[in-house]
Amino acid sequence: MPRRSAVHFRLRQPNKEGLYNIQLVYKYHRNELKFQFGQFVKKEDWNPNKERVKNKLATTEDGKFYLNDLLDKLEKLCEKTLNERIPIEVPTPDYIKQVLWQSIDRNRKGITDDPVVTLKSLAKVFISGEIKSKSGNDKSEATLDNYSAVLVHLEEFEKKKKYRVDFDTITHDFFNKYVDFLRHEATYNKGKVVGLKRNTIAKDISILKVFMNEAVKREYTTNMKFREFTFSEEDVEHVYLNEAELNIIYNLEIENKKLREVRDLFIVGAWLGLRYSDLTNIKKENIVEEDGVKFITLITQKTREKVIIPCHHIVLEIMEKYKEYPNSLPPDKSNQKFNDYVKEVCKLAGLTQVGRLASDPQKPLNSCISSHTARRSFATNYYLQGFPTIDLMKITGHQNEETFLNYIKVTKKDSAMRLSEHQKQWKKRLLDLEG
Repeated sequence: MPRRSAVHFRLRQPNKEGLYNIQLVYKYHRNELKFQFGQFVKKEDWNPNKERVKNKLATTEDGKFYLNDLLDKLEKLCEKTLNERIPIEVPTPDYIKQVLWQSIDRNRKGITDDPVVTLKSLAKVFISGEIKSKSGNDKSEATLDNYSAVLVHLEEFEKKKKYRVDFDTITHDFFNKYVDFLRHEATYNKGKVVGLKRNTIAKDISILKVFMNEAVKREYTTNMKFREFTFSEEDVEHVYLNEAELNIIYNLEIENKKLREVRDLFIVGAWLGLRYSDLTNIKKENIVEEDGVKFITLITQKTREKVIIPCHHIVLEIMEKYKEYPNSLPPDKSNQKFNDYVKEVCKLAGLTQVGRLASDPQKPLNSCISSHTARRSFATNYYLQGFPTIDLMKITGHQNEETFLNYIKVTKKDSAMRLSEHQKQWKKRLLDLEG
């Protein structure tokens, strides 16, 4: 049986002024915490039996609080922290020291009723949307959902593995155990224990590092070990549909109303280049006309960037078709339903050839199509047509060229055909000069 925990206050050796530094000594479960917190007394003012100052009206160095009240509070906080953490594991002296410093810091700032800040409570601040982006904008709903997912995983890990998760425990040992947990035991997909895919784990780790960076910035911790964590994403293959394939889909006769609406919305997305969340959020006021040209202008949900996109003639045809609807567009579906339906549409259109994915050459094309294929097709098709990359990025909202070029899906054959076309134009210019 572990010995009963006990908090004592001792006096250290005096300084040059003859004042003794008060030290908290906390012994518990074979651990010993020694904590000095910047309070000094004269030896004759100290009662060694009661371990308190004799004068009950003596104040802390800043004069804001009674010194004995501070000692009482620190003692109670040691026991409270131990009792709260013991169901999971015995807290380390460093952890309790962190809790004590946070309490002292709050008192110094005049805050007396806030709970101790932990990694999980800081995560909840992120989830609440209180912490903005670097540009001062609100985080997107998708980003907040990702924060929530990480908090769920951390809480599951702590409960199942009996491994306390907080600022001071984010070490390499934690990283290895946490990644293994995410791979094999993390819940996903309506609570089923299925483990997470590599790219989801990579996102989880990157968000954890965001939490920890904020903690360092706010001086909640000095633990920097998380900055050494690396878990890279794998390059996932995606497909795009070229203009000919989009025309096949657009000209397809479809009797089923739901499939017809999904087809039309997919084609609109392929000629506007918007994310599905933005495409389905277009309002009447987002459709503007200037000098006879119709534009879609809106603030994107994910990046909060303003985009202005001219309406392709096919988009205008579809808008005319749905002019009785509030936004002149087909009614939206849930993303999952849309993805199911668009695969069926592509199958009806005969887009079932195999070999488009090197990683899965037997997978039929229609099975690779989703709502995001429309946006990727937009970016890739315009790039292949020679539309300036910098202008295209302003429409897609990509921040840098490297990210954009990685986003578009240009195959080696596409690049070869583009070079061939360039060579033809070069040859034509030479012939014109010779003529």
